[in-house]
Amino acid sequence: MTVHSKELSEVPISLRELLLGFFISLSLIYSAWSFGGYENDSLHTFLVLSLLSFSCLFIPFSRISANQASSMGASRFIRLIKHPFFWFSFCFLIYILIQLLNPSVKQVWGESTWWVEAMPAPLGKNFPSSVQANYNEMNALRAMVIHASALLLALGIFVGIQRRSVALVALWLFMISATTMGFVAILQEVSGTKKILWFLDSTNINFWGTFVYRNQGAAFLMLNIIVSGVLYFFYSMRASIALKRGGPHFICFLFLFLSYGSIWLSLSRGGMILASILVLSFIALFVAYSLKNATKIKLLIKCLLSFFILIIISVFALQFTNFKALESRFDHLSKIASNVDTYSRVLSTKATFDMAEDRLQYGWGAGSFRYIFPIYQRNYEPIWYKHYHKKKGWMGRYYYRYAHNDWAQFLAEYGIYGCVLLGMLFLYLMVQSILRIRLNFFSSMFLLIGLSLIFLHNGLDFIFSAPSYWVAFWGIMALMIRLMQLESKSLVRSS
Repeated sequence: MTVHSKELSEVPISLRELLLGFFISLSLIYSAWSFGGYENDSLHTFLVLSLLSFSCLFIPFSRISANQASSMGASRFIRLIKHPFFWFSFCFLIYILIQLLNPSVKQVWGESTWWVEAMPAPLGKNFPSSVQANYNEMNALRAMVIHASALLLALGIFVGIQRRSVALVALWLFMISATTMGFVAILQEVSGTKKILWFLDSTNINFWGTFVYRNQGAAFLMLNIIVSGVLYFFYSMRASIALKRGGPHFICFLFLFLSYGSIWLSLSRGGMILASILVLSFIALFVAYSLKNATKIKLLIKCLLSFFILIIISVFALQFTNFKALESRFDHLSKIASNVDTYSRVLSTKATFDMAEDRLQYGWGAGSFRYIFPIYQRNYEPIWYKHYHKKKGWMGRYYYRYAHNDWAQFLAEYGIYGCVLLGMLFLYLMVQSILRIRLNFFSSMFLLIGLSLIFLHNGLDFIFSAPSYWVAFWGIMALMIRLMQLESKSLVRSS
């Protein structure tokens, strides 16, 4: 990514944009320490911070004159309503609102269990509907809060941020927070604690860092690898233009491999494999960039320093790797590969598609999966019962809160119409990344590779189901794309 130091100095950073950057940074920092965002306090904190970020678009006071402030306020509103991401987000949230206002199924509690019953839909059968259930567990309103928290944050970034420095500060604060979380996860693993941050009981023994599920913790650190890689090429090019040998890009390099080391120690198979592909892609781009832009002396220094950092982190990771547990995890993976048709996640995906098929047009409603899925789950005995007794037969019962396949769950809950709206949001990220390839090849290419691996990961796990990951995903993707958009404008202006 080519960087020009010349800024629009005649228009200083407004107090509005400083506040916007502050609230965005708080959201991203908090995403690493919110324990997945599952609890009400964490979720509502995200919502408040996102609302504050979005409201900053319309704060009237500024460091410029009243007439200019009024004019710029109107221009921000025009930018908002002209932005495609606004309309995709708006339509998607309205779609969920219609589902919320039109419940067609309700959860009914008995003395010790619950079931679902059909109920008259207030708006009729020809509109999207949902399941009437407890907000504290999951329902359409809770799902709407989660999506609003993420999308309002992204909108504030796309429309409100006009300076690269604001985006860069927010990205750096996210990197520092995420890397610290990854390092704390390593310390927890080394200490052998059974509690998150050494004091909080976990419902799952396989937690990682502040995430209850290690696969989500590993996926979150993959986001940090993507940010670190994109900023590495950003600052490396800046150093090259300024004829400097050092720069903050080597800190990005360090953060990248520290995050990868943490993922490796998490023993999340999906995280380890996909993060390895991501890091190998970075190394390939790093070599190509170095050969293209560095002199022989600079190339030698860069390779030696990078190799030294890589060796130190590799030795550190190998020192604390539990090879017995690692072997067990991959032995299990080989067994899955030889019996893939009976693998629980394959069966849960099949059952989820069965669920989606019955309401393919509008879906069962946001947050409905855990209530409707048992109807289809019972058709697959290996995921309906917990274990098989030789004399008594199948016993116990599994309870699925998530499909372990985000794409299948999206289809089951939102139907084709809802998934088209959601898909347009993802498509916007991809298109904007592709559009920047000509001017920002290495950063854009690494971002595209990262997005592709995230989408692949979501087909194998329930990564997007963690509210903190969902907020962080949209926040950092919006920041990186906005950074590239502003850089492209600077290049066009300078030419």
